[in-house]
Amino acid sequence: HHLRCAALSVLPLVRMRGDLFETVCGYTADSHPKVRQTALAAILRQHTMGVELPVDTYDDCVAATKDDFEQVRLVAVELLWAISSTFPEYPVVIRKHRGGETIRLLDDAFVKICDMVNDGSVVVRQRACTVLGRFKQVDATFLCQTFSKQVMSHLRRYVPRSGGGRGGYAGRNRGVKGKTAIPTPHGDTDVEADEFRLLDSGAAGAFVHGLEDEHQEVRDATIESIAELCAASADFAAKAVDFLVDMFNDSSDRVRIRAMRALTRIGAAQHIQLTEEQLSIAMSAMKDADYAVRHAIYAFLGVCVLAKAKWLDRLAGGFKANLEKYPADQLPIYASLSALGQHHAITVAFARSLLGISDHYLSREARIDDVVYAGNVILIMNAKPESRKAIAEALPDYICTHLPYLNDKYPGCLPPDIAHAVPCKLAFVKLMLDRPHPDPSVSKLTLDDSRRKISDVFGAIVATLEDVVSGDRMDSDGTGAAASLAARVSEFNALSTDPEKAAPDERQQAVARYAQLVSHVLDVQQEQQKQPRVLKLASLIMHRAYELDARTVGLGSGCKLALAAVRLFAHAAWLNAHALGRYDRRLADKMVGELVRRMGQTVQLQGASIHCGGIRASMQRLEQKWSSNDDAMCQEFGDELAAFVRQFTPLPFGPTGLCRRASAHLHARPTAMGQPIEYNHAFPLRLPLAASLRWVARRSAVAVAVTLPTQQTLYLAPPLSTIKPQMPMHWAMHWDDVPLSLPLSSGEATAVRLSVVLLCQAQMPWTDALVVKGAAVPAKYSAERYFRAVGDPQLQHIAVDIADESHSVSVNPVEFRAPASIHTRI
Repeated sequence: HHLRCAALSVLPLVRMRGDLFETVCGYTADSHPKVRQTALAAILRQHTMGVELPVDTYDDCVAATKDDFEQVRLVAVELLWAISSTFPEYPVVIRKHRGGETIRLLDDAFVKICDMVNDGSVVVRQRACTVLGRFKQVDATFLCQTFSKQVMSHLRRYVPRSGGGRGGYAGRNRGVKGKTAIPTPHGDTDVEADEFRLLDSGAAGAFVHGLEDEHQEVRDATIESIAELCAASADFAAKAVDFLVDMFNDSSDRVRIRAMRALTRIGAAQHIQLTEEQLSIAMSAMKDADYAVRHAIYAFLGVCVLAKAKWLDRLAGGFKANLEKYPADQLPIYASLSALGQHHAITVAFARSLLGISDHYLSREARIDDVVYAGNVILIMNAKPESRKAIAEALPDYICTHLPYLNDKYPGCLPPDIAHAVPCKLAFVKLMLDRPHPDPSVSKLTLDDSRRKISDVFGAIVATLEDVVSGDRMDSDGTGAAASLAARVSEFNALSTDPEKAAPDERQQAVARYAQLVSHVLDVQQEQQKQPRVLKLASLIMHRAYELDARTVGLGSGCKLALAAVRLFAHAAWLNAHALGRYDRRLADKMVGELVRRMGQTVQLQGASIHCGGIRASMQRLEQKWSSNDDAMCQEFGDELAAFVRQFTPLPFGPTGLCRRASAHLHARPTAMGQPIEYNHAFPLRLPLAASLRWVARRSAVAVAVTLPTQQTLYLAPPLSTIKPQMPMHWAMHWDDVPLSLPLSSGEATAVRLSVVLLCQAQMPWTDALVVKGAAVPAKYSAERYFRAVGDPQLQHIAVDIADESHSVSVNPVEFRAPASIHTRI
């Protein structure tokens, strides 16, 4: 079978037609599962190359969904979608017993994949749930059936009986008056029934099965597919709300967050009307200990409409409790209250009751710094414009005088036209609300303005980079290019990190990170004589160049060449900060030799012949001057190296395709209930760790970084069996026993930090390790010590952190003593 697999794996490199395609299809029924998988993968590859697959292949794919081999079924699911999306209207005849019905191929493929949600393999169930989200054009009758385990009447067809009582089989209840056939349990075939179903009972309620699956990966995929289909069908979205709200009670915080975000996307298109039961579930989720869950439920409530207005007071009470218990949730709660005020009809009576204003007594002025009072004002003042003015006139004047302060402190929480609601007698308040914001850093841009601003700033960054690459180190306004780049990158990053503004794409972010590197390069060229500053900047440049190269997926050869040249510059700047005459000649030879070797590797990269002519010439001059033992020539070597650093020009950096940034989310806390873990330094400690990895090309490059209480960092390679694929470049890591050997402690509780890193191969291990640390070579460093350090395996890689947040594990050292013997006790 190895030969057949090898031959089939080569075929996707060319476009298959005619007899060749039929030959490959024949191998889908091979006796060996690997051959069947390879044949189906070859057919799928043809689809991705733009070849129109023949519709006759559909039957082979349907048969492959019942294959015993898991990998075959995985490819079959993708092929069902590929063929059905190519021929959606092709008629398919469903025959059962003596009945028949014609449906579209797209609907039939949807039914077949629904049935695979009950597959025995977790990976197949996850893939089936993921693919279901692509069927946005499926018939509504089949789509709504995914939320009901009972086959609906409109998917059943009557089968007429032939022969009557003359020779025909009348069933097991023949002769029993008024009786019908014996009921048959769902999932079995009743050969005596007077109807047949257009889909098996196993395929009915596919999304219900997916949401009830024991594995959170399947539930995650189901929720994502439901959210995708809700965007295409309003009726389906109405049915999905109840099921997704029930997922707020899921045991996994990741599933709860995903369900809340899916509902937020649904509500953004059409507001969700909550029932009393759903409101109770949502308010229970507000008490979750995880801040991410609470922030997700706040965003969900912001797109909801309560079925009864009196429930708004109950919900406001829930927000009050959270403001008092979780002060950090203040801004997300205010954003949710602002949206709720816009969606509901707020009356004067409700406003006075919420603010505790009596109809018979004068009210004491509320404290302006009271967070609960501020939230209530935000809710009330976001009422509809026609009722907002009446509410403002019915409230005490001090509430309107507080509006300018609240508008400045919480930008975006009050409506832009709030000044129109202020009574005429408070004209000074109107003037204060209409004035510009005192803090110019607070942006009041709309989403479209934000996108336009990001585009303008990015264009300025690209223009400055082009000037630097062409040799112009001065900006158009006379300022230095380094300062100009740093300012524009800072502005770009501020716009990128604002959650209320449009986010730039990954390609723009990669260019902005390279621009930041270039600004550091220009800083080094201006401060060559300040050794500590140069060492620090060289460390920053080297590490960030490795990070940009390792974490960004989709960079072309030109971008990788530009990053290699930047690393070469950091190496040269670091070496230029040393007085080589102070070192042993053999060590100095090695330090210079590594720089020359790095120059040679850089000019040998693809595309380097166009841009690296100056590097090649500098390499030849440096090598020639250092090879002489003459002191004058060594002095000329130092001058030549300084000239190279001073005259270095960064290479152009422009990703042409899609870019993605690698990241890791540690979603499982290693300790239970936040209690410290007791350990004895004489025995190894084992900790569990789980993480979701996104856009990681090779799982073999993943490592776990452990920072010990002594601030020493260890890098542990997890077994490959603990990192399982979820989809292309997406992995799930579940390492249940991360081994740790903690040092002897003084007896006080301390902490260990866990993170996920990518280990990228160091180009010059010894030098790069020192450059990244920002350390200079000691004057007494010997050549023998260099030779021992070069072989150190810990220096072979540069660690790049990809975790969005590391986890801290509390550990408590204890001393275990053996129990005393009976003689000791006596």
